[in-house]
Amino acid sequence: MTMHADHISLTIGKKQILDDVCFTARPGEVSAIVGPNGSGKSTLLKAMVGELPCDGKLTLNGRSLQGYKPWELSSLRGVLPQATTLAFPFTVLEVVRLGLAAGIDANHPDRPFEALTRVDLAGYAGRLYQELSGGEQQRVQLARVLAQVGQPRRDGHPCWLFLDEPVSSLDIAHQLTVMDLAREFAQGGGGVIAVMHDLNLTAMYADHVHVMAAGHTAGAGPVAEVLTDARLSDVYGCPLRTGIVPPDVGVFVLPQTART
Repeated sequence: MTMHADHISLTIGKKQILDDVCFTARPGEVSAIVGPNGSGKSTLLKAMVGELPCDGKLTLNGRSLQGYKPWELSSLRGVLPQATTLAFPFTVLEVVRLGLAAGIDANHPDRPFEALTRVDLAGYAGRLYQELSGGEQQRVQLARVLAQVGQPRRDGHPCWLFLDEPVSSLDIAHQLTVMDLAREFAQGGGGVIAVMHDLNLTAMYADHVHVMAAGHTAGAGPVAEVLTDARLSDVYGCPLRTGIVPPDVGVFVLPQTART
């Protein structure tokens, strides 16, 4: 029961964005996709959820992605895009309820409120979405995803979260809140696939990391094996070292200290 992308290639216009990428994520784990801007991280995620057509084979829980009916996918996986724009004045509750608009979980009226509480937005249900800060809007969208999926496992099968830069607009406390939710979902037997920019948070929360560079896979495996000085320096184009406190630095802040 995995999410597996087999030899995925994708071209937009005349530019090849992904070139023969293989990716596997397992339930019970947080799988992070990292890499510099333009490396193909978000495009890979969009290909894996079927948003962008691609060459190659995609399977979820042992079945071809094309073999699922839309309602089956909506109950099995939730997708958090990198950005969401709403043209009409929806309330927060209406946005979160979009995840329950149809399908087998539409009769759970309390679930949106539970999801809002989990993302630290209890009491926001009646507020207009457009009046919130960027970080608050991002957490509302995560609440929508959590309301949609509901639980890490369904009928003995793992459910999945696909998160595209889920902490990009958040302060450090809410970054930790969101990543704790991802870890909790994985520990419950679900699978989490997250596009990440923050390498510290990746090292802190991910079980498996997939490094992208120019549309190719630059490395994949356990965090300690993949996030090496040599690989990171090569992929990001600047000298990087892991686990080293630089000399003569007066102040630095690591998210790990908040969970020790």
